[in-house]
Amino acid sequence: MRKWFYIVLIVFAGFGFINNDVKELNLNSFKITIPKSWIYLKEQGDDSFVGGIKISGRDGLSFDCSNNGYANDLIPTEQSYLTKGTWKMGRSFFYKVGVTYTANFNVHNERLRQMKEKGITDSSLVNVEADPSYETVEKLYRPTAEQKLKFPKADYIADLTYRKSTIIVPIEIPAETKAHYIKIDSTEKYVTKTIWPKVAGKGMTGVYIHSRNSRFNFQMSGNNLSITDQALALQAFKTIKFKTK
Repeated sequence: MRKWFYIVLIVFAGFGFINNDVKELNLNSFKITIPKSWIYLKEQGDDSFVGGIKISGRDGLSFDCSNNGYANDLIPTEQSYLTKGTWKMGRSFFYKVGVTYTANFNVHNERLRQMKEKGITDSSLVNVEADPSYETVEKLYRPTAEQKLKFPKADYIADLTYRKSTIIVPIEIPAETKAHYIKIDSTEKYVTKTIWPKVAGKGMTGVYIHSRNSRFNFQMSGNNLSITDQALALQAFKTIKFKTK
């Protein structure tokens, strides 16, 4: 019964508010239609317009409206996690101990700099090479049955090839991405990412919007909202309108 109630509320979110007990909150930078019982909470931001909306009990939303691209883009989609290379962060592929890596065009200058610093003239005593990451070729794909046995947690496999050497890297999509529905919509002006948890009350309900033509971006989100508040928040997100950007 709880599951069907949740589905009904989400369906209503696609058609507008269930009743007319709402108000328009005009914050100059943007407008949003919310239930009359929700309360705007003013906050002080340094580089962005930030604030919050108290919903009920412990439930609430926070927002960040930035002309400089400072708003957090919230939970990554599976595709953005892969294409941005987040899975490579902090991992050194093809790197060797004791070698200084730099851009290909800077290898000669860096080698001379280190020789001068050490007071030597023998270049063989200085280990400087081009950073492999600039030349590494990536191939991403779903794991084969055999690879799945070897890497049971892998959602994807990356074949990384540098010159004539290839290594296989298992990639696991973050648990928070798997735990949420993430929907992308776009218009001529904006790209909108809407997020809500697959299990109501356990995760983030939020929206991230960025301009196609400027650095402007916006996010509004709350965590572990009740089923009702989650559905109302998703409805409210659909009413957001910005001052011309």
